[in-house]
Amino acid sequence: MSEQEIREGMLLAVWDEPPLDFDPDALIRRVEQKKSRRRALVGVGVATAVIAVASFALPGLLPRDRDSQLGSETPPSSSAPPSESAEKKAQRIGERLAETLGVRMTNFKEVYSDFRTVSTTSSPNSPSGQRNAADDPDLHGYVHLTDGIGPTALRVTGGKLPYELDLCSGAVYCHSSTRSDGSVVTEAEYAEGAQEITRSVSVRKFKSGYVAQIQSFNYNPASGSGLRQTVPVRVGVLTELVTDSSINWE
Repeated sequence: MSEQEIREGMLLAVWDEPPLDFDPDALIRRVEQKKSRRRALVGVGVATAVIAVASFALPGLLPRDRDSQLGSETPPSSSAPPSESAEKKAQRIGERLAETLGVRMTNFKEVYSDFRTVSTTSSPNSPSGQRNAADDPDLHGYVHLTDGIGPTALRVTGGKLPYELDLCSGAVYCHSSTRSDGSVVTEAEYAEGAQEITRSVSVRKFKSGYVAQIQSFNYNPASGSGLRQTVPVRVGVLTELVTDSSINWE
């Protein structure tokens, strides 16, 4: 072996010799750390890709109307519906009274109503002559009917009266009762010197002061004519009408 070959062999031996501070455990830890960082980077990349795909796909999956609601959702309106007008209320009460009377008195050939409201009212019997306010109109109307004698009507009124009704004075029958809602119903009938009943009336006074009144006469109060021997509707039926639970008088 030549000198040159000996020198090269010694250099190779030196290069292949591990360093003096060589630690196999540390080398294994560094390898494991590199593998962990590589897996972490791969995981982050996959998660980022999933988020990106979802961000593009999600809007298409949502319903269009719901998506618009998410962007412009506002609280529901709490405003109440407009209240019923006085004219509509009068018409409703009249129609209900005519319907109930037609069912109750099957001998009538025709039953219909004609109601209106009055802005102000006064009575010659009122000691103070007070009038109701214009925004609290009175109810006034007739329930027209036709029986075997001919056409006639019941008079219906409603409102807050500035005076007290004296129904029992001169009556041949008068009775008062209190309803479950606190209203007081007074029914009375009058002969006025005749042998038959010439006037029947049923009045319902509510706790608020509102008074509903239905009257039956031995003539047609809508025309002032059509005199007959007795009233077409007696007080018992009038009380059924004024206490009808489906009618909101106030």
